Amino acid sequence: MSNKKKKILLAVDGSGQSLNAVHYAGATFSTNNSEIVLFNILAGTPETFLDLGKEAVFQSDVAAIGAWTTQVKQNIEQFMQNAKSVLTDAGFQADDIKIKIHMKKSGVTRDILEEADKGYDALVIGRTGISKAKDILIGGIANKLIGKTAHPIVVVGGKPTPKRILIAFDGSKGSKRAVDCIASLVDRSGCRIRLCHVVRRLNFRLGSKVFFTPKQITEWLDEHTKEIRPVLKEMEKRLIKSGFSKEFIDIEILDEQISRAYRIVSEARDCNYQTIVVGRRGLTIVEEFLMGRVSNKVLQIATEMAVWIA
Repeated sequence: MSNKKKKILLAVDGSGQSLNAVHYAGATFSTNNSEIVLFNILAGTPETFLDLGKEAVFQSDVAAIGAWTTQVKQNIEQFMQNAKSVLTDAGFQADDIKIKIHMKKSGVTRDILEEADKGYDALVIGRTGISKAKDILIGGIANKLIGKTAHPIVVVGGKPTPKRILIAFDGSKGSKRAVDCIASLVDRSGCRIRLCHVVRRLNFRLGSKVFFTPKQITEWLDEHTKEIRPVLKEMEKRLIKSGFSKEFIDIEILDEQISRAYRIVSEARDCNYQTIVVGRRGLTIVEEFLMGRVSNKVLQIATEMAVWIA
């Protein structure tokens, strides 16, 4: 493993969900191998209000807006100090935690992306922000970020319990990258990992006609299981080599049921895995999510979990 510490960009907005993301990051990332940057986009006083200040009749209103803006800045500064304390309490060295309060330039999404391109290894963001009506995931900042960057992104919903990680593995390059992402970023102590593969069912129909018999479906499941199990064992070896305990890693091969995404999330819920890791697939990053692939569907369903898009 490289001696260079991993850089984690933790984008926060002062909301309760942002603080949940801070707690999650503190309990999940390696305290010895990570640097965390607490990053906030601060909107200044709109130019419209500044222009109104030139008119005497509006000066008192503009003064009130200015006082509000000052209070917002003070609030986020206090939030940042609280967040830093959460991380130091989790075991991070104070020197490994940086605070950046950035005046909005191009917009929240673009400004976060610009910062993320400065050598970070992962981006963490809360599923919702202060204005939940505006920041719901579909069409919100989190989804825009995922569609525009190749960086691993961690979307934290609710208050997920750390140290229990389900990796959705389909044998693709993307899912292998997801395994490597966990191997390089996550604190290994006491961390339990499930490598989970969902076998796609042979359920093709034409009208009322079913093309495959129950025997053929069973044979397909058995054959596919034989093919994927050695690959899963290889992924297990990668995790063990990186420092995870063999006794805390297990492999599960499941049939599809309603859909692969639903099966993955159901398995995580039923077995109390509150982190789900999925790899990217598709022709391009944007097309992957517009086409509604498994990773995007998992993100929509697992609202109270941490979802990694690696």
